[in-house]
Amino acid sequence: MPRRLALLSLAAFAVVPCAQAAQPQSWRLEGAGAFLEGEIQGLAVDSDGHVSLAPAVQAMFDPEMPNAWCLTRDAKGRLYLGTGNDGRVFRLEGTRARLLYDANELEVHALAVAPDGRLHVGTSPDGAVYAVDEDGGAKLLFDPEEKYIWALAFEPKGDLYVATGGQGRIYRVGRDGRSEVVLTTADTHVLSLALDPRGRLYAGTAPEGILYRLDATTKPFVVLDSAFREIKALAAAADGSIWAAVVDGGAKEAPRLPAVPVPPSVTTSPVAEVTVTESFAVLPPAGGLPAMVGAEPPVPKAPKGAVLRIGPDGDVDTLWTSTESVPHALLGPTEEGVLVGTGNKGHVYRLRKDRTWSLVATLAAEQVTALADGDEGTTWLASSNPARVFSLGAAAGKEGTLVSRPKDAETASTWGRIGWEGSAPPGTAVRLETRSGNTASPDDTWSSWSTPLTAAEGAPVSSPRARYLQIRLTLSGAEGRSPVVDALEAAYLQRNLRPIVDAITVHPPGEAFQKPIPVSGDPEILGLESEPAADRAATARAGAGAPPATAYSRKLYQKGVRTFSWKADDPNGDPLVYDVSYRGAGETKWRPLRRRLSDPVLAWDTLNVSNGRYQIRVVASDAPGNPPALALTGERESASFEVDNTPPSLLASLLPGRGHRIHATARDDASAIRLLEFSVDAGRWEVVHPLDGISDSREESYEFSIALESGSGPHVVVLRAFDQLGNAATARVDVP
Repeated sequence: MPRRLALLSLAAFAVVPCAQAAQPQSWRLEGAGAFLEGEIQGLAVDSDGHVSLAPAVQAMFDPEMPNAWCLTRDAKGRLYLGTGNDGRVFRLEGTRARLLYDANELEVHALAVAPDGRLHVGTSPDGAVYAVDEDGGAKLLFDPEEKYIWALAFEPKGDLYVATGGQGRIYRVGRDGRSEVVLTTADTHVLSLALDPRGRLYAGTAPEGILYRLDATTKPFVVLDSAFREIKALAAAADGSIWAAVVDGGAKEAPRLPAVPVPPSVTTSPVAEVTVTESFAVLPPAGGLPAMVGAEPPVPKAPKGAVLRIGPDGDVDTLWTSTESVPHALLGPTEEGVLVGTGNKGHVYRLRKDRTWSLVATLAAEQVTALADGDEGTTWLASSNPARVFSLGAAAGKEGTLVSRPKDAETASTWGRIGWEGSAPPGTAVRLETRSGNTASPDDTWSSWSTPLTAAEGAPVSSPRARYLQIRLTLSGAEGRSPVVDALEAAYLQRNLRPIVDAITVHPPGEAFQKPIPVSGDPEILGLESEPAADRAATARAGAGAPPATAYSRKLYQKGVRTFSWKADDPNGDPLVYDVSYRGAGETKWRPLRRRLSDPVLAWDTLNVSNGRYQIRVVASDAPGNPPALALTGERESASFEVDNTPPSLLASLLPGRGHRIHATARDDASAIRLLEFSVDAGRWEVVHPLDGISDSREESYEFSIALESGSGPHVVVLRAFDQLGNAATARVDVP
């Protein structure tokens, strides 16, 4: 019976007595996206996040070329491979391979075997189709004006459909080489062809991503105007549905121009022309392959590729989509689904109609470009960069590995226990190895892989203390049985780092902020000491509170209040409390102002201190998350600011013998005079500039005349002077 293995509790982690944060953290690898970020060999990962042994992959042939574009098999079970950049065709029989045909063109993008067993080869970039015999002798069958031959497909009667690029046409070519244009699309390239069980031809195009259907009379119908630029591969199912591998989502240009008219053909057969004027289907947002762990951008990425299923009734179902992988080839569908070859990690997926999927193979190449059925459940795979041919077996392999992405603990850390969740049938095994280092990418400076941990209950990590950790998971099977791993988890303890107080903002005099949710009927000022000391201590013990609400709280004016807010951060993520102290200009001693604040904001009622210049100091402590002996602090001093709660003095009088001219003197002991204004008989206030032209001193003199109508008196002139802190003084002058 399989054993269900539970991951060990992180509470069992042993704390090493050094300067570290008090609480361990957990690095958990769980879910398909997290596992697919690693380097996988011989393992399968399904959409539910289960990791198990994959079908065995065996390298069969190396043509010593960069690209392998296409595969096909004949009735005798022989496999044919088309390559680039030398335009060669190889024939594989069992473990033997031979060069069958070397074309004059650079690329062989299409292969098809005729009902009579002859191999047909489509070449590019000079666009020709050759019939190749058993001994490699080639006969030019068809030479269109287009430069690219992208796909070939034989109908049961023996005629050959040829998909071309340059003018986006499909030709039907007879065994005698006579040809006719059966479709001129509104697109540049016809990339893919497929015949369904009813003999209808499906064709996918680029760069507008349109799927056409042609019936026996070659009448065209647009089945799908996709949201992708390329329909790269097609597969027809027995139930009448069509599976399509599509590439490059979210990059189409609109609107399209009508189809290019078909030039005169070399035959008198009917020709179909298509003008696309509306969209027949719009792809919905799709799920599928989970986004990779890491940075998730604010704007969702457009998918690089997807696999769609177009049902017999025309409904479009998006079965799989990825922002990382590009589908290149399809095989099937069968009862188990369809195989999809992708790049640029050499992955092969099996997709099912219920939107579940499995990664079934990872090749030692960048792209999986072609797939073909083999005998007894074997599948043939062709890759590019480099070109290779592989066989994918039906049974699970004996061993596979997954090397995780490195975990960045952000600081040198001590590693705790590591374990896994899943099941291991008798005779199977799960091994975990770790290594650590202080560079983001593993290199020669990293430690060696540790001794494998085989105990079912997990064990402490033996890798050295460092910033980065990597895990290697190895699964071993027996008699077709495979262990299954659902999650990996490792504990670590960061070195405690000092909190950082990034900046202190000194708000204008009298500016205060109302608490977002007042507890009483009266407005409560954020950061102003009003709660009992016992309540403040309880708040501090609760840890770091929410950031100050100054960004969205309603502003108030409160005479004598100076509000300060600051931004602080703890690299370990520990909760913070703050001690605030102050000192006067020229003083060296800091006096406590408030202790163990949980919010980074303070409103100070300065009416109980003398006028003058002051500074505050904020000390942030991570004590709530650490034992007293290990707690650390960080601090910052504010810019100096003025405290002045005393209004200036103001003297004013009429100048003798100068009519209605008034002289005034404003003086302040603490700050400069900012403004003088006057009002006549309770009229509007008018500003007066000082005699020296600028308000920048603690004493300023003013002279000004008032315009009065003769005989209209007496009048009352009220003067008002303000200092820099907003304190005001008034004076009155009676004008007879």
